[in-house]
Amino acid sequence: MSDLSLFYVRHNHGAPAPIIHENVIGYCDLTVVLEGTLQYRIDGTPLSLSAGDVLLLGKGTLRAREAGTERVDYISFNFYTEAPPSLPTVMRGAARNEIKLIIAACDEIVRHDPLGNEKAAAHLLAAMLLVLEGDNSREKVRPLTAKIVRYIGKHFAERITLGDIGKLTYFSPVYCDTVFKKDMGVSIIDYLLTQRVNAAKRLLIEGTNTLSEIARLTGFEDSNYFSRVFKKRTGYTPTAYKKTVLGDLSS
Repeated sequence: MSDLSLFYVRHNHGAPAPIIHENVIGYCDLTVVLEGTLQYRIDGTPLSLSAGDVLLLGKGTLRAREAGTERVDYISFNFYTEAPPSLPTVMRGAARNEIKLIIAACDEIVRHDPLGNEKAAAHLLAAMLLVLEGDNSREKVRPLTAKIVRYIGKHFAERITLGDIGKLTYFSPVYCDTVFKKDMGVSIIDYLLTQRVNAAKRLLIEGTNTLSEIARLTGFEDSNYFSRVFKKRTGYTPTAYKKTVLGDLSS
């Protein structure tokens, strides 16, 4: 990741986690939990992280975190990149020994050179992301789930039902949904809506389409339904989301 630009690192060594008020972030955030737990709300959905878990948030994510009451050890990296890592938002148990060694090296760099550590720490962050990407690529989902993911990736803007998925895979819709949820942690329809909302976020930020056009381009029935789903999943109406993100990026 040669274009990675790190601008903030914070290692919380055991103090309760401070609150993060709900906001749309204009950068990428990687957080590794070493001990304790963190309670987030990501795009309107509660999320609990435990020791060993890794969280990766992309630019445009709606994020909030509860104030902690117990000790927790975690490190967060805030950075910019033109090519976000190909990683899931939550990686359970991903903080294995290699990741912990990289974090220890980062701690030493910061301790010895608190003011001039950004470049070296950025290299360590890039190494950490490469390790996570390598681990993630080895965690294969079942062929059925992979086929559904590929299909949704290509056709999310079209009308898709569980019946369509059944015809595509030659399995019953219920069986497809059961297998998919075991592999991905969410139902097929929930995954489909997430892909549509993420695509809508990109179009809103680009600012070249109307709400009706964005609804059509991302597979929603109409702009009203699109707005309802978008607000439920992000906490913002499409218009408010666009204003918030563009305002944040320009500040």
